[in-house]
Amino acid sequence: MLEPWVWLTPYEGATSMMDLAPTDPDPTSSRPGRESPESETEGAERRLSEISSLLHQGLSADEAALRVRIEESAEAPVAPRRLGDPDALWRAASDFDVEALGRALDEGFGLGTFEEVVDGWLLPLLHELGLAWARGEIGVAEEHFASASVHRRLATVFDQTPRQVHAPRVLVGLATGSRHELGVLAFAIALRRQGVDAVYLGGDVPVEAWVSSVTTKSPAGVVIAVPSAEDVPASLALVSALAAAAPGVPVVAGGSHQDALPPHVTPLGHHIMPAATHLAAAVKAKV
Repeated sequence: MLEPWVWLTPYEGATSMMDLAPTDPDPTSSRPGRESPESETEGAERRLSEISSLLHQGLSADEAALRVRIEESAEAPVAPRRLGDPDALWRAASDFDVEALGRALDEGFGLGTFEEVVDGWLLPLLHELGLAWARGEIGVAEEHFASASVHRRLATVFDQTPRQVHAPRVLVGLATGSRHELGVLAFAIALRRQGVDAVYLGGDVPVEAWVSSVTTKSPAGVVIAVPSAEDVPASLALVSALAAAAPGVPVVAGGSHQDALPPHVTPLGHHIMPAATHLAAAVKAKV
């Protein structure tokens, strides 16, 4: 049975990941709700005011700075451009057609940049796979057949993407019991492509392993996802443990239920490309 998973809406494939807009590189651009561009001095004063407010809410300095940076770069949401055939995956899966599935993935990943393909083709494709399961046109075995192939393809891309060993390190993974990895793995790839040392821990990572990794490796941040309602309790336990063990390390989250996490966890929204861009900028720059 398919369930919602990381950064996705119902079924194990979904239409979007981050709901954020491309970063505006002009520091004098208007922010949402502002009638005119702000000066550099006004921008600095606003950031300090926003950080001060977040500090009073209980966030650490790093958490507050990260939150302001991400929110500043995320302006009006921009829907990804749809690419390719959204039905290719489930058609191949319905017949366990290995060759057709391979061709569909080859063609799909050749439609644009990795980020364009994930937001505009792969996630809608997985969404259609979930709808096909819901309609009874494919079964669980067929869905797993297709998802496993996508996972192998993403894992290969991650391994082939050069690691930025001197860049800020961010740990990416899922809480205990959360196993739907496709979206969070795709995000780790996008983050690495943005010049961040993204270390992918995978799904179903025990709390004690998370705590050990964060306290001994001193990452610039942690990315988790809350794919479904069933993942909320474990995710809450995880962010609580991380806050107690490493209160200065910012935690950000995606997933359908990212808003169920406490206020110190920064939500990323529902599109990969802008979210990876914003997070990379945030961990690489001081606010």
